[in-house]
Amino acid sequence: MIRLIASDLDGTLLQKDGTLPPETFSVIRQLKEKNILFCAASGRQYANLRRLFAPVAEEMCFIAENGSCVATHNGQTVNYIPSSISEGIIHDIIDSGMQLLLSTPESSMLLDSADRSFTDDMFYRLRNTCTIITDYSLYIERYNKISGFHPNGIENLAKSLIPKWSPFLHADIAGKNWLDFTCTNKADGIRILSEQLNIPASDIAAFGDQFNDLAMLNAVGHPYLMETAPNELKFHSFTPCKNVIETIKTFLE
Repeated sequence: MIRLIASDLDGTLLQKDGTLPPETFSVIRQLKEKNILFCAASGRQYANLRRLFAPVAEEMCFIAENGSCVATHNGQTVNYIPSSISEGIIHDIIDSGMQLLLSTPESSMLLDSADRSFTDDMFYRLRNTCTIITDYSLYIERYNKISGFHPNGIENLAKSLIPKWSPFLHADIAGKNWLDFTCTNKADGIRILSEQLNIPASDIAAFGDQFNDLAMLNAVGHPYLMETAPNELKFHSFTPCKNVIETIKTFLE
């Protein structure tokens, strides 16, 4: 029996234009009526997710920032990257020519030297709660996720940075343009919810499409991989999925 459904957003639940499918809120409410809890599991910030799901935010839970921030009605669980590691990652991101995004539970922090198109995308398309800073070291104790963005893709950069930092924390490709560093992953978020809500992994379904979803899909009893996922992920024994909402509707029958 499925009691919790966790879904990634970008490339998974969201439509091509970045919006939620029209039936999303209705389906989440129908799930609740059947005692099935819906969870948005994303690399996005918590404040961003709360706004996106505002009409039903009090009826669901959240795994934000790739598992480094987990929120339920009982509050938030946040895991921070040690400052001894943060500074090295930040330097590598800047030195490699990527745009730097620093995450705290309260805000996404961008350097005032960041490319204007990058900052506009954070503010106006993603609608993140953002802070422009001049000196990241003033906040170095508080980062729960550090990300690098490159408009031309990060595949080649990931080949050097992931092996360098993966012995110390989670380093994940989050789509074509993003490389994320956290002390946790979405699977850790699933485990926290499983313990807090007393829901075994066998009763949890999850949907994803990228490498940063892999651990989450491996951690649940009902994993679904989007048909548009990279071929490197398709050798896993996950159930293929074309449309998240249509698949979730089958749980309501």
